[in-house]
Amino acid sequence: MTLMELGTKIGAKKMENMPEGMLRYYPIPEDRKGELCSMEMIERLQERFEFFGEFYEDAKERWAALEQDEDRKTWVDVCSLFMKDQEYEIVTKIPVPDPDGTLAGDLLQLFIHVPAVEKAYDTYIQRGFDEQSAREYMLRYIGNVRHTTNNIIGRTSLIAMYFRWLCLYTKARIFNYKGFNFEVHRITTPYVLKNKKTGALLPVAKDQVCHRDGTVLGSAGYEDEEGSFTTSFVETEEAFIAHPTENCVFKKETAVFSKTEWEIALEPGNYVIGVHIPKNTDFSPENIDAAFEGARDIAMKGFGEVDPKMFMCGSWLLSPDLDEMLKPDSKILGFARRFARFPRKGTGRSVFNFVFPQSFKGPLEELPEDTSLMRALKAKYIAGGYVLDYGGVISL
Repeated sequence: MTLMELGTKIGAKKMENMPEGMLRYYPIPEDRKGELCSMEMIERLQERFEFFGEFYEDAKERWAALEQDEDRKTWVDVCSLFMKDQEYEIVTKIPVPDPDGTLAGDLLQLFIHVPAVEKAYDTYIQRGFDEQSAREYMLRYIGNVRHTTNNIIGRTSLIAMYFRWLCLYTKARIFNYKGFNFEVHRITTPYVLKNKKTGALLPVAKDQVCHRDGTVLGSAGYEDEEGSFTTSFVETEEAFIAHPTENCVFKKETAVFSKTEWEIALEPGNYVIGVHIPKNTDFSPENIDAAFEGARDIAMKGFGEVDPKMFMCGSWLLSPDLDEMLKPDSKILGFARRFARFPRKGTGRSVFNFVFPQSFKGPLEELPEDTSLMRALKAKYIAGGYVLDYGGVISL
């Protein structure tokens, strides 16, 4: 059986994106077998970090079942060695199945991370984080299991989406400060131009297929291809020629930006400090200022080898649609207006991860209306609309 066939057999998703490098670990090299997940390793992580928390006995039971399932066990072993060896941008492409209701299948997503956890802890320490902070990050794994179990699946398990999120911790690329999560990562889009005199940032894009109004084609509510266009970015000796953003969308017409006035401040391949927004974040201007200033200093000290260029955020909280739903002096709007924003492809479902109960499955008419924002969002979705994610950048 090939590795592709094995992954398909156990229900791993997005097998077409499986990194070619995983083939080197199939079959498992003999000299690496001592690094694989084991009951001894599970017990050690629990003793050292309380890694499995209240799910410790469940985890042992599920590992014992997984050891009896040759196909799933082989997949976990291959993926875990690949996880240990490769960079964050690659390991997020590891295909994993969602929980399937079996003891062997409901936590295999977590067990792939387990052999790399102690190295992750050591990396956080090397990056300058104290032991208390590093141990706290080790508890994020069980936090995601807890959320999957209590709010999504209803049994001890971990969904594939959280497997990918936890790659940030396994590679020690994310940290918390002042209620925000900050992630150091490499970007693939967009380009950002900077005005040399004013410091103004202008996101532009290359080869982005857009709806006729400048939103990314294929986003929820923007599937109509009539009048669509593809952005371009051309650099000459004197200027940049590009489709600029205006009012948070890409313009259909190109514009010329003289190099005497503009320079490239960010381009694909650069690193940024990504901004993630947990629930109940404090959006007061004072907290935002302190959070971003502190995060910049932490990132430049601990991740200076990759030279992050600016902050970047992708969230429905940056959507210009919120201008119609919130008061002008809203702290959320104040946060969004700090960013030079650009459109991203989205499903329009992010609000169901943050505003409404994630487990909600009923008709839209039954969505709760506890706040004015909930009421406004509910009305928009009932009317057939969406609130999409938007990207944004801020200078360091």
